[in-house]
Amino acid sequence: NSLPELAISSKYRDRPLESLLSLHPKPLLQELLGRILDSGIGRIYFERQSKYGRVLWSQNGILQAVAEKLDLGLFEGLIYELKLIGHLPLDLVEVPEQSEIERMYQENRILLRFRVMPSKHGEEATVQVLRGAALRFYQQQQFSRLGRDALSIAKQLQFKVNEIRERAFSEPGLMQARIEALANLSEMLRGIESQIDDLQGSGLDDPDGSPSQGQDDETFYYDS
Repeated sequence: NSLPELAISSKYRDRPLESLLSLHPKPLLQELLGRILDSGIGRIYFERQSKYGRVLWSQNGILQAVAEKLDLGLFEGLIYELKLIGHLPLDLVEVPEQSEIERMYQENRILLRFRVMPSKHGEEATVQVLRGAALRFYQQQQFSRLGRDALSIAKQLQFKVNEIRERAFSEPGLMQARIEALANLSEMLRGIESQIDDLQGSGLDDPDGSPSQGQDDETFYYDS
């Protein structure tokens, strides 16, 4: 509940998407976001074509609406406003850029996933909303990935420590360098051990904290 509240100003949620294309980019993006925030897993895809832009809105993997032949100025303005909300680089991207922000919306925790990528005709973008069971499942996947990354780095560290040991025994003249390396390494490891103790004491590894089956009925349609 300490998360910031997501402020979305959507005034025309009941109107067809095609009737809102006369709006400026900022209020139009607010209207689009308002639609995908209502329920389930919402997604907007901003597709760049040679002369126009196109916006596709889906809910739980089912296409809800398509806005065709958007003026390129309006289309580029939408992506610019999307970058502002997602804290992404405002310059034209040369490689895909992505970000995530977690917020409270109508007393529910949600995750907004932003992605901007180059294409043949210019920039394209997606924004996706996860909530409920889908959000918890996604966060568990991310947590597992971080754990695997940390384990891989720990194995690399172990290999380097073995290498230091072998060189120290084979080259007695490296005593001073060995002392300095081990002192810095020991200090860092003490910090890591303290962080691990904090995590273990916080109950993050408590199996009772995992989501129980049957709490939500959302289907997981998000992409990696």
